[in-house]
Amino acid sequence: MTVAKGRDLDAEKLLRNPPSLIRIAIPAICYVEAINTYRIDKQNKLKFQAEIEKQINEAMRDKTSVHAKSFLISLEKAYIENPLLLNDVQNRLSSTIDLLLENAETINFQNHIIQQICSQVFLETETLLIKNDLMDNLILQSILDHATQHPNERKVFISGNTKDFGKQNVQQILNSAGIQYFSNTKNLLGWLESQSS
Repeated sequence: MTVAKGRDLDAEKLLRNPPSLIRIAIPAICYVEAINTYRIDKQNKLKFQAEIEKQINEAMRDKTSVHAKSFLISLEKAYIENPLLLNDVQNRLSSTIDLLLENAETINFQNHIIQQICSQVFLETETLLIKNDLMDNLILQSILDHATQHPNERKVFISGNTKDFGKQNVQQILNSAGIQYFSNTKNLLGWLESQSS
């Protein structure tokens, strides 16, 4: 979703032309999370569209306020732009998924990851590494499991979700598995360049 929402300009370039020395892998659950996040975003934008329509009707009724007329112009513009923005996000998400399916290995769930997450969720005191976020825990466990299957390779993890993956305890777990974390593609590419010098 970071690419779909236009937050990481270098990510699309990397996905279109991955360097030959890099192998890209993505947990399957990331596709589910991105599509679900898009679905929620779409619902919110549709609710916002309905609210804009109500506000347009209200502003049209005010025949005396200069501000109502100005507000009406802004609302009408927002009414047009809101669905166009949603369409942009949808097109970028679809394009990004296509690029990933073409250029990335999919990390599928392993049975032991599902069992581990279930046992952690079923405990009275939740012991998930990332509190209150099942999807991010599945992503993290998939990445850690994949890292153990490739012990001799240099590994990096990139996610714009610094709220969860940028936490110190998660950083320590990634580091102990030999995984370096980056919050954006620009930093990753800078690091890669510094490694080759």
